[in-house]
Amino acid sequence: MKRTVRSQTGVSLVEVLVALALGLVISVGAISVVMGNRQAYRTTESLARVQETTRVAFDLMSRDLRSAGINACSGGVRVMNLLNTPTTRWWSDWTGGLRGFNDTDAAGAVAIGTAVGQRVNNTDVIQIMRGASDALPVRAHNSTAASATIGSLSVPATSIALERPNGQAHAFAPGDLLVVCDYEDTTIFQVSAIDAASNSVAHAANTGSPGNCGIKMGFGSSCAAAPVRAFVPGSSVMRFEPVAWFVGNNGRTGTQSSPTSLYRISVRGNGTGTAAPVVEEVVEGVRDMQVTYVLGTQYLTANQITSIPNWELVTGVEIQLVIESPESGTTSGAATNRLTRTLIHMVNLRNRVP
Repeated sequence: MKRTVRSQTGVSLVEVLVALALGLVISVGAISVVMGNRQAYRTTESLARVQETTRVAFDLMSRDLRSAGINACSGGVRVMNLLNTPTTRWWSDWTGGLRGFNDTDAAGAVAIGTAVGQRVNNTDVIQIMRGASDALPVRAHNSTAASATIGSLSVPATSIALERPNGQAHAFAPGDLLVVCDYEDTTIFQVSAIDAASNSVAHAANTGSPGNCGIKMGFGSSCAAAPVRAFVPGSSVMRFEPVAWFVGNNGRTGTQSSPTSLYRISVRGNGTGTAAPVVEEVVEGVRDMQVTYVLGTQYLTANQITSIPNWELVTGVEIQLVIESPESGTTSGAATNRLTRTLIHMVNLRNRVP
């Protein structure tokens, strides 16, 4: 039987190399598309985070700034500060409810430095004082140094009895900083004691820290010079809320964290007679804050306002924040490879705009 030899065919080495080259080109293209999409996603996500950070920062700062220097009475332009040695602490030194500090200027609220919680050099600080928006009406005020019956209510010495909306007692505690006001006078004081029976807060002298310098609440140049004043029903009592905003070091490093944040300082009583500042980190990624103040038709720095000086005439505050994404590698344009934006927000001080 005769065997037939068939010719055998196959793929040459050149064809294999060509196929591999084409496959490599296609693979590189596909990988480039995937990497590009991934980078676009990271950039978009970082931009969204920066925008959200900006919204939160501006919203919270605006809430404080709009209420600078005012209280629930929308009046009380004559301010009596009953706190002991008020000018020795930033949070008790009434300067019309607003005060700013530029770049390297020393601010009482926070020191410049590299430690966690300290202020970043060349960034601005803004300090605000205001009364809380939720106020309780005065029922009776015993301004004397002995207990007294006012109407049908027994009120302890140097105490302000408050109404009970919906039958609820107040939530104040010894050491809390409060404001009592009517449409003529305002007094800042510290709660020395509370009395549940009369739902009252006391303003005795030299009790707690910093304590009150006296018991007189009438407007005067000093505790000794102030006349005796009782706030009548229709007056209001609310928390006194000094706050400060600054850019500080948060102590975090690495590719997933920004080293600086926007901080807010508030002052609270501890329930045992002492008031002290409390520092809170608000949003991460804020690298710089610059503040400009509107005085008439001028836009001035804090130094220029201080040299006048007249913080009471400031009608608006322009805030400029430099905010970056905490995640690195989100852009190639910045030195830290983090997406960075500079945003500006204007806040009108609602009690000063004609």
